[in-house]
Amino acid sequence: MLSLNNGFGRRSFLALATIALAAGAAGTSFHTAEAATLEEIKQKGTITFGIVTDQPPFSYINADGKNEGYDIDISQLMAKELGVNVAYVPITSANRIPQLLTGKVDMLICVMGIFPDRAKVVQYVTPYAAIKAAIYGPKDGGVSKIEDLAGHSVAVEKGSSMDKAITEAAPSGTNIQRFDDASSAVQALLSGQVEYLGSYSHQFLGVDKAAPGKFAEALVLKTEYEGIAVSPQSKELGEWAGEFWTKHKKDDVLNEFYQKHFKTAFPDMPTEMDGITFTAK
Repeated sequence: MLSLNNGFGRRSFLALATIALAAGAAGTSFHTAEAATLEEIKQKGTITFGIVTDQPPFSYINADGKNEGYDIDISQLMAKELGVNVAYVPITSANRIPQLLTGKVDMLICVMGIFPDRAKVVQYVTPYAAIKAAIYGPKDGGVSKIEDLAGHSVAVEKGSSMDKAITEAAPSGTNIQRFDDASSAVQALLSGQVEYLGSYSHQFLGVDKAAPGKFAEALVLKTEYEGIAVSPQSKELGEWAGEFWTKHKKDDVLNEFYQKHFKTAFPDMPTEMDGITFTAK
């Protein structure tokens, strides 16, 4: 299986560099203004999560216009146990880390892959899902290895780990087309704007539902673990979230959520990863 060294995109890196400069200039005021403590969250009566809105079964807008999905069930239970209301901020792959580090959201539950580069700027709570990163396209399309993409077009979500992976691994002559969000990349495949899609196993469920039997998995790049994350400054919140996770993993609530949305048992997750620490024990 192809092994790729993924990270966050150039756009996110530049945004983070700007944030770091601002932090250095602001001193301690940046720390207190941007990282809410548990007590502050309780006092304001709301915890704010950064989420995606177009990636079922993780998180999406249902027919009634409401947030629904695995991420939503987890975040709502967190809010309930903190005794506060829940608020959501829709994010993209390109802006999710800056949104967290500038205090626009308290926590990210947004299908964010776990990688050492990201662990330098966010604090991961735990791996909470496992998905396949793959290339999807027409059945019998002739692509079975990454080198076969030469001369073909492939859609990816801009700033995502898939964008990074395809950019680094695809051969010269691959036409990589970047879209602002996952749903736009999927629509590019469905409409015939591109031949292939660099995406994830959960997103392909929507592709197959929209065009049954038309597209298939061409090649798997790797299995990716997704993580819940807080700001490194939010140490207390991260530790609380880790205790929350450990408790509900033991009492089977998380397995129930996973069964509900993914129709399978909660998978085995790594408790340790090179270059990464988790607050959940």
